Amino acid sequence: MIASLSAEVRAQDPSARAYADPPEVELGDVFRLIVEIVGARSVERVTIPESSWFEGGADPYRPAIVAKAADPEVDGSVNSIVLSYAFVARRAGLFEMEPFRILADGRNLETESVAILVNRPGDSRVVVKVRVEPDRPGVGDEFELIAEVFGAESGSPEFLPPDVFDFAEHVAVLPFSSGPRMSWRLLAAAPGEFVVAPIRVVDAGITYESEPFELVIADRPPSVEVRTRLGSEVIWVGGEFTLSLDVEGVSELDDEPAIPEAVDFAELVRKQESSSGSWGKSVRRRYVFRAIQKGRFEIGPVLIAAAGEFFETPVVGLTVDDVPTGAVDPPEDILLLAFANQPRAYVNEPVIVSYSLARQDNVGWPATGTTSWPAWDGFEFRLIGLGGGPREPIVDGHRYEARPLRRVMLRPQRPGQLDVGVVAVEVRGRLTSRGHEPGSSVIRSNPLALEVLPLPEEGRPASFRGHVGALELGSWVDRTRVEVGETVTLQIEVSVRGDVESLSAPVVDFPDGFAVGEPEVDIQSRNRRNRLRGTATFIYRLTAAAPGTYVIPAIEMSYFDPDTESYGTIWGHPFNLTVVAGEERGAIEMSRQDQWEDRPNVTPAVQEGQAR
Repeated sequence: MIASLSAEVRAQDPSARAYADPPEVELGDVFRLIVEIVGARSVERVTIPESSWFEGGADPYRPAIVAKAADPEVDGSVNSIVLSYAFVARRAGLFEMEPFRILADGRNLETESVAILVNRPGDSRVVVKVRVEPDRPGVGDEFELIAEVFGAESGSPEFLPPDVFDFAEHVAVLPFSSGPRMSWRLLAAAPGEFVVAPIRVVDAGITYESEPFELVIADRPPSVEVRTRLGSEVIWVGGEFTLSLDVEGVSELDDEPAIPEAVDFAELVRKQESSSGSWGKSVRRRYVFRAIQKGRFEIGPVLIAAAGEFFETPVVGLTVDDVPTGAVDPPEDILLLAFANQPRAYVNEPVIVSYSLARQDNVGWPATGTTSWPAWDGFEFRLIGLGGGPREPIVDGHRYEARPLRRVMLRPQRPGQLDVGVVAVEVRGRLTSRGHEPGSSVIRSNPLALEVLPLPEEGRPASFRGHVGALELGSWVDRTRVEVGETVTLQIEVSVRGDVESLSAPVVDFPDGFAVGEPEVDIQSRNRRNRLRGTATFIYRLTAAAPGTYVIPAIEMSYFDPDTESYGTIWGHPFNLTVVAGEERGAIEMSRQDQWEDRPNVTPAVQEGQAR
């Protein structure tokens, strides 16, 4: 359905016509094709005739629609539905379009053909046209400046960037996937009327220019709307709920919102954030909490700083109840199973625990409702991807089919027999093969405990910082000779068996002759066969401050390997760096033998006790 009027309005015999507005344009101009249907209650479909001399604008197949119902008190008044399609003329000449075909009130209609004259401006064979979308942005809005070339010999002419620094800031360059066009995404920075200088295009060695373009930027602050909501209004102790903050009208916040202190009945599990810089600008924050206290609670208001102003969110309410006891006899055909990938671990050694819903073949999968998750006291934990655990577990001699519900990585923080905790889930549906009526129940996972061993004191290296799992290390620099003021890049790559995200950064003893900032860190984590692996890359930028010869000592890192139940130490490679004054640069031939591609300074990790 494209458009419809109220069913109470009397329909007349429908008819349709189409015309171009305006009927005469210049090459590259935007024009509209108007389709007017009168006497119809609804328009179900419009077929646009094909043509190679025009092309759609921003969204040609989503027309502007104006629908007016007949006034029963006015003689001769009829229904009217007007569809307006925006197009760009891409070839010069006199063109005649085939008729539009329309389905209105279930009847097939056809317009007359439409003629339009496209002129080539001046004597130039190549024409450069410029437009903006939207055509009147406001201060703080993003908009696109679009340049198009018509009549170019090559399919990819070179566009020279426009000078817009008086009124806008560059956000991105958006080359079109087809046709000789280019778009610059800009942020309107100042109100007023501005003239965009001609945009130059080089085609086949010849430079062409657009006409100057007038742009009006409205002096209006962004329209900001703030919303908040809870994913649930009633949960159990141990249940998770999501507090969502949506800020519409801006692409970034002036400051991060402070979660109100009233959320003392819950603990923050994770935070998610996103933003959009397109026409529909928005910023979103998602805070996932785990309820730890029973009662009726209110959250808010949350103070939001955006577009130079402050906004308060409304207060939202949440009820936290005790976990219900559930049925006396929980269903035997539906189970909640907990599996650990190992029965014992050392302090700080990652253990993967998988929770799965299991059923027998003679019942369907139930729907899950409110869930209560354990606090995992004594562990540091992190959610990881679903999976793990047997797919067809056998419990009390019965085979089940399992579906993953959640998987977590637990790192025990103290030795002893640690209780992992029990999960409770509400399930609804046909829960047993003995009946056909749907029901509901609360099922709980099997108890799970972990034996945690202390890390041995004997043989512990001084450089050990708590990582459990073997490490491998490689390091290199991009060059060894620089001028004062230039930068050397040191890259350290650590391959990790275990939890890479908890790995501490290596300790590097940088020489005094360099200024060093915080490292760039890239973490790549993976999980294979329920074993965690990963790579941590640390990139340091060293800016030379004084001439001289310096040394970056070998990097040392230690770990405890639970497979061998012993400590290990790895070393990188020392690097000699030479810094010269600026006037000496011409007298020194810069060695390029240590480019990144060759990586001459990468050495295998040396295990403790081996020759160094």
